[in-house]
Amino acid sequence: MTTPAAPRSHGARPQRGLENVSSSLGVSGRFGRMFRNLPVFEQNEDDLLALADTMVQELEKPIDKKLGVKDDDENPEIPAGYTYLGQFIDHDITFDPVSSLQRQSDPDGLVDFRTPRFDLDSIYGRGPADQPYLYADGLRFVLGNKVSQAPERAGPDLPRNPFARAIIGDPRNDENLVVSQLHGLFLRFHNHVVDDVESRWSGPERQAGKDDIFKEAQRVVRWHYQWVVIHDFLPRILGGKLDGGQGAKIIEDILNLEHFKTGVDGKTGPMTVKTFRPRLLFYDLECPPFIPVEFSVAAYRFGHSMVRPSYFFNDFVREQIAGSRKDDEPFRTLIFSEDRRPESLSNLNGFRPLPPEWGFQWKFFFETADRTDGMPQPSYKIDATLVNPLSLLPDKVADNDPPFSLARRNLLRGRALGLPCGERVARAMGVEPLSPEELKVTQPSLIGNTPLWYYVLKEAELLCSAHHLGPVGARIVAETFIGLLWGDPLSYLRVEPTWTPDLASVGVFGMPELIAFTEDRAEHKG
Repeated sequence: MTTPAAPRSHGARPQRGLENVSSSLGVSGRFGRMFRNLPVFEQNEDDLLALADTMVQELEKPIDKKLGVKDDDENPEIPAGYTYLGQFIDHDITFDPVSSLQRQSDPDGLVDFRTPRFDLDSIYGRGPADQPYLYADGLRFVLGNKVSQAPERAGPDLPRNPFARAIIGDPRNDENLVVSQLHGLFLRFHNHVVDDVESRWSGPERQAGKDDIFKEAQRVVRWHYQWVVIHDFLPRILGGKLDGGQGAKIIEDILNLEHFKTGVDGKTGPMTVKTFRPRLLFYDLECPPFIPVEFSVAAYRFGHSMVRPSYFFNDFVREQIAGSRKDDEPFRTLIFSEDRRPESLSNLNGFRPLPPEWGFQWKFFFETADRTDGMPQPSYKIDATLVNPLSLLPDKVADNDPPFSLARRNLLRGRALGLPCGERVARAMGVEPLSPEELKVTQPSLIGNTPLWYYVLKEAELLCSAHHLGPVGARIVAETFIGLLWGDPLSYLRVEPTWTPDLASVGVFGMPELIAFTEDRAEHKG
C-alpha cells in the first residue's frame, strides 16, 4: 500500500507488547517454508560450531593491496557495492526480532516486521502522517549534516538525535557506514523525485495536493528500486557479470513473458499483447506473500562471504592513508574493528556520526561514469570463507547476543529454525547434490546432512568459480525475489507489467543510473 501523508487518528495503532515494535505500515508479513515436506535431521551443536570455525580466515592482518592490484580473494564480476545493496534489500523485506539462536522456532509462527515487498518501508517507515519526524515538509526526507565543503565527500550523514542515533525507518541501516551512506543515497533519490513530480504536478494544468505528490513520488521511487533489484542486482548474483552473464536468462525464464490475442484494432484483426506470468516451481504463489526461511536464513546469506575486510571509500581518505601509512599498515579502512570510539578513523563501524571528510564516493563501489582504473573495487568471492572481522561482530550489530561470530550465528539459526539440509533441497529440485568429499564436511552429524547456508556457499565455490550462486542457491533467491514482486499488488510487475524506467535513457536503470540521477540533481540544485 502507499504510505499515507494524511494524519492518522490518535491511538490508531496498538501500544502494547510486540505490537509496539516499530514495524511496517499495514499487515506485516510472515516467514514460512519453501520445502515444507522435506525431513529435517538433527545437527549437533558442537559439530556446527566446529564447521563455523573452519569458515573464518585465520586471525592475521587482512591482505590489503593497492587499488587495482589483483587479490586472489576478489570476485572481479561483482563490484563491492552490491554486497551492501544486498544488505539494504534484506532490511527492506525481512526483520525478525523475536526468534532465538538457542531454541527451536516454528517459521510459520514468526512475524516478519517488514512487509514482504520491495516497497522501501525501511526508509519510508510508516509515512509522514505516522512518523513526521522523518520528513522535512511532509514530502521530502530530513537529511543529516554535511561533513565537508567539498561536494564529492560531503555526504551528508543520516539525521541523528543528540545521542548520535540515526533517525531513520530502520535502525539496522546504520550498522556500518557503507549501508548507512547507501540509505542516505536513497533518501536523496526520493527527495529529487519529489522535486520532479512537484514541478510537473503543481503547474496551472494540474494542481495536485501534497498527498498525491507524495504518493506519485513514492511510486516512482519504488518502481525504479524494484527494477534495480530485478534487473541489476539479481542477475549479477545469479550469473556474475551483468553483460554476458547467465543471470538475465534465469530471470527471463522465471518471469515467463507470454503473448495473447485480445480485441480487434480495426485493421489487422486481434491485437497481440505481451505480459508476464511468472513460472515459479518452488515458491508457492497460492499463499499470501511470505519470506521462506530457506531464503532468509540460508541462501540469501551468501552476501556475508562477499564482505571485504577493508575498503576505499573516497579519494581524500585514500590519499591521507597513503601519505601516513607504515610498511605493514592497510591501504584501506577496516569494515569492523574493536575500536568502538565514535570518533574512530580506523574502521567503518556504524551507529555513530559520519566523520569529517568521510562522505562516500560511489565510484569505489559501483560502475559509475566517473570511475577510473581499478574502480570499482570488487566484492570478495562467494565461497565458504568469511573474512576475519566477521568472527567478532561489534556488540551492537550482534544485538549483544553471543556468539559474535557471524558464521556461528548463521549455522545456529539454521538449526533453530529446522532448515532442511542442502543435499535434500538439491534433490527436491532435481539437482545432483555435492558429495561429502566435495563439501569437505567431516563433522559426524553433518555428513550427508550439510547445513543449507554452507551448502549454498560451497556450491557457488565449486560449480561457479565463486563468482555467483549455484543451481540451488540461485533458484531459491530468484524465485523468492520474483514471487515477492508478483505478490505485491502495487509493484510494477502487477500494475504495469511492460513498464520500463523513465528516469534514464532507453529503459536502462541500475545503481550507476540511480547514483547519476541523484548526484546530478544535487549539483544542479547547487
